[in-house]
Amino acid sequence: MRKEIKLILSIIVIIMIVLSSYKIPNSSLVNLITRNETTKKIEYVSISSNWNSEEIDTFLSDDFKLYNADPDSFSSYISNNKVLNKINNIALEDSAGNVVKNDEIITGIFESAEKIEHDILEFQIFKVVENYFVLVKLNVNWQSPCDLYEYDTVDKELKLLHKFQDVDIIGLSLPD
Repeated sequence: MRKEIKLILSIIVIIMIVLSSYKIPNSSLVNLITRNETTKKIEYVSISSNWNSEEIDTFLSDDFKLYNADPDSFSSYISNNKVLNKINNIALEDSAGNVVKNDEIITGIFESAEKIEHDILEFQIFKVVENYFVLVKLNVNWQSPCDLYEYDTVDKELKLLHKFQDVDIIGLSLPD
């Protein structure tokens, strides 16, 4: 009986070692062309499913629609020692300055942003094909954090993809 238990434990340990060494492939979710706000340096970056980024070769951006939220779209408040956001109005303009008509997805994106735990300084929505990405610039004193989210249209929530510092997104493409 004792030998059987040792054998079973040995098999379990071997299985655990094999599984721990197995790496799940990191699939690329979106490729970005970013420009540093300070240095103006352009970078081509791939964001993978494990929230990592890596520089990649240059690529052509897909056609996308860019929507900029009115700076007064959100106001912040403190609740349970957290800075949260409240929607004041849902007002977006496209890159040409035209007012964008609000729909269910835009409303869902704004409602999801109310869960972001910091004062929102800038809020941009990128639509590529049927995918929505959101760049949120946060108001954090002398820093310029920028969080990139993907909007999950099924779960109706923003899912954090990556945290940047001092960047603008000037192009993006979906991986092949």
